Parts: sequence; structure tokens; C-alpha cells
Amino acid sequence: MYGVVLWSDDFDKKAVFWCEDQGDLAYFSGSQDSTVSTFDAGDLVEFDISRDSKLRTATNPRIVQEKLDIQLPAKLLAEAPCTNPAAKPPARQSAEIVDFSSRRSNYVDEFRAEFA
Repeated sequence: MYGVVLWSDDFDKKAVFWCEDQGDLAYFSGSQDSTVSTFDAGDLVEFDISRDSKLRTATNPRIVQEKLDIQLPAKLLAEAPCTNPAAKPPARQSAEIVDFSSRRSNYVDEFRAEFA
């Protein structure tokens, strides 16, 4: 799998990769492996991937190209949804609301009558 480094910690030899398949992020923890080189945000890496419980884990990472897109983390933050409560929410389109409560109660009554 290929991915781009979003965040890394040289001291602990950890990194987070944004994967080419646009799926979950992949987490790398190479603290036990002294041969792992350090990564910088924006580096293109190739790695093996596995899933541990609900976590996607990267192993065997290799730098393919350094500084492929050093602005990627900032670009992704710029695209993130706004969390400012003072910001105006986007305009919503109208929708038709269908009330199923009366239909449900009739169905439940019929079901109870049939199996009573």
C-alpha cells in the first residue's frame, strides 16, 4: 500500500499515514525496530498493512519519495468541517417528512390480534 505521512514523531518512531485507498488511516509504531528511518509530513511511503481489532496498522514502511506534498496536512485541515459554533451552517434543502407512527400502531395491533 502507498500512503502519505500526515504526522510523525521521530523520538518514538511513530507515524500516521493517509492511505491510497482512501480508507482508514494507518498507524505505524516502530519503537521496537531500530532500523526504521524517520518520516516527515508529506513523505510518500510504501508499507504493508494489517488490521488489529479496529486499528489499521502499517508495517515495513519504506520512503518512496521525500516531501511529496508537505502541505497535505494543512490542506486536509482546511477541508475539515467547521467546528466554530458562530459560523453559519450550510443551507438545508427542504424534505418531505412521512409520519409512520399511525401505520406502525395499526401494524402492531394487527400483529397482536393475529397471535393472541
